[in-house]
Amino acid sequence: MTSLSSWNVAQVARASRTAANRRSRLSEVDGWSVQVPVATRVGPREDVKEEHSVADQAGLFTVLEGADGSGKSAITEQLVAALHAVGHTVRRLDRARPTGDAPHAALVRAVNELFRSPTATASGWEHLSLAAAAQYHSVLHAQVVPAVAGGEIVIADSWWDKTWVRLGLEAEIVHNLDEHRRRALQERQQALLPPSPLPARLRLTVLIDTPLRDRIAWYQAAGCPDAVLGRAGVLTRDTEEFGEFTERIATGLRQLASLHGWPVVANGVHRTAAQAATDLCALIEQRTRSAVHAPEPV
Repeated sequence: MTSLSSWNVAQVARASRTAANRRSRLSEVDGWSVQVPVATRVGPREDVKEEHSVADQAGLFTVLEGADGSGKSAITEQLVAALHAVGHTVRRLDRARPTGDAPHAALVRAVNELFRSPTATASGWEHLSLAAAAQYHSVLHAQVVPAVAGGEIVIADSWWDKTWVRLGLEAEIVHNLDEHRRRALQERQQALLPPSPLPARLRLTVLIDTPLRDRIAWYQAAGCPDAVLGRAGVLTRDTEEFGEFTERIATGLRQLASLHGWPVVANGVHRTAAQAATDLCALIEQRTRSAVHAPEPV
């Protein structure tokens, strides 16, 4: 297994949702039509505390970014259950089992197989970055946009930012890139994925931030399942090198979180996955309600 093989997420839970007693706003974004559920409100009632229900909430594309070993998968399992419990329709993306039309699904599977191949890195990191961007764009077009339009909460356990950060780091190690070449590669990588077809109010990226010592402890407890690229440019399961490699990914993601204003949810041995999922659930509830009651465009 290569260092690029940790792309596993659980099977997609696909469902439809009825938008009863509400109207929809058709939003044209980058040439794609997105049906956004909007709650119908009849006059303000300042004397009565407003009650919200799940039927008043819009769909949302939720991305959990974090370094390898941060506990994202365990948190996602708890988050899906918590959202189901309050009545949401939830879809957890699984690139190994894509849905949507046949051409898009075939592309997603092909890229997934490329990254699982023991010779994946022979393609070169520019090629791998392009392939990953094509896969993510295909998933957005065929799965995410229609689901969010139908009011679903779509969850991606790791997405594009973690991917380009990791691929860039691997390229730096193997090719001994200096600062100038590393930045040039990062700029090319970030330009590969077109802007999201979803408006910002229907997207939420959250950083799962786990201390280095806890990531190493969990990695050891799991039997060091996934190899990483070590300092010498070869795959290793050495815990110290795993920690060093993943900490560089974590540092890159923390910088992006600061730059883009992502919410940060702390994780680690000091709390359970269910507790972290509760924090995420609150963020999602807040975002979906604010998206529904956003003012109409003039």
